[in-house]
Amino acid sequence: MFDEARAPRGAGEVAPLPSWAVWLGALGWWLADALISVSQVRILQRIGEVETVDGALWRMSLVSSLLWVPITVMCLRLSERMPLSARGGVRALGAHLGALLGVVLGRAAFVLLTQDWIGWYERRPQVTDVLAQSVVLNLLPFVLLTAGAHALGLARRAHVRQRRADQLQAQLAEARLQALASQLRPHFLFNALNAVASLLHVDPDAAERMLARLGDLLRQSLESHGRQEVTLREELAALAPYLDIEQIRFGPRLQVAWCLAPDVMEARVPFLALQPLVENAIRHGLAPRAEPGRVEIAAEREGPLLRVSVKDDGVGPPPEGLVRVGGVGLSNLRARLVTLYGPRAGLELRRGTPRGAVAELRVPLDDSPQGEQVAA
Repeated sequence: MFDEARAPRGAGEVAPLPSWAVWLGALGWWLADALISVSQVRILQRIGEVETVDGALWRMSLVSSLLWVPITVMCLRLSERMPLSARGGVRALGAHLGALLGVVLGRAAFVLLTQDWIGWYERRPQVTDVLAQSVVLNLLPFVLLTAGAHALGLARRAHVRQRRADQLQAQLAEARLQALASQLRPHFLFNALNAVASLLHVDPDAAERMLARLGDLLRQSLESHGRQEVTLREELAALAPYLDIEQIRFGPRLQVAWCLAPDVMEARVPFLALQPLVENAIRHGLAPRAEPGRVEIAAEREGPLLRVSVKDDGVGPPPEGLVRVGGVGLSNLRARLVTLYGPRAGLELRRGTPRGAVAELRVPLDDSPQGEQVAA
């Protein structure tokens, strides 16, 4: 379920409706309104309640209704850009009241200017009478149009939030399956259990610790807390069993260095974001070679962003050609970043200096308007 309390809000949450659809919809609606109005008057004509000339009846009904087409478009666009909400404040309310005043005065002026052509009244009316009638006739339609535009915007935003929440849930489930598949990979389990067997007689404590961490890792993968985002501190705790197993298995061939700024430990990151980066560094950077290697995990604030990097001094990408974009785990992480944060987050893989590879993750810090927590 999407967390409505922290859900992104505002005019930019959904794309504006296409202009052609807005104009076409408004034109169709008000043409239908004109036809209904004419039909009602014709019925009254038949029973002798009203006497009107057909030409004047059609002219007044069509002109009066079609005048509402641009007003309808204006109400819709105004509600998209300046919705009436707690965030919109006095400015949005003033804009809508100004639009209402413009509609009342504009329609009154139109009636006065076209009196001779349309024949709105039997005789030329007083300006004050036209203004008073314009307030009476236009206030309620304007309010209803504005309310309808806001209701449409709310419905569209709710639909987008639900679709986004469903997409995030699917991506999180895929990330969990990918992590679990990685941990249940026969090669990984075989190596881990083989390491346990070799440690049993020479270092029973290390063997016991490795079995415990293997259990932690599998239990952690099977447990579901349903959160899309966790704090960096929690994410590092989730990563710890995997790193412990790999350090015991690789022994002195694997060194892990941490460089974490204290002020970012409570920053939010996507759940299971770090493991594919570290796994990528160990499997593809350090495991293929016999020499000792080092993985450095760093996190720091970079303006409004949190920058997390995983750097290794392994074999790195091939010297020619493009840096590979990563496997299923990294592709899934990229998709989740786009869904959670849009273009303000990113994942980059590049060659290290002087060797190895660097995976760099950037996400908005918590105080950003779109760095939202989503609960399942």
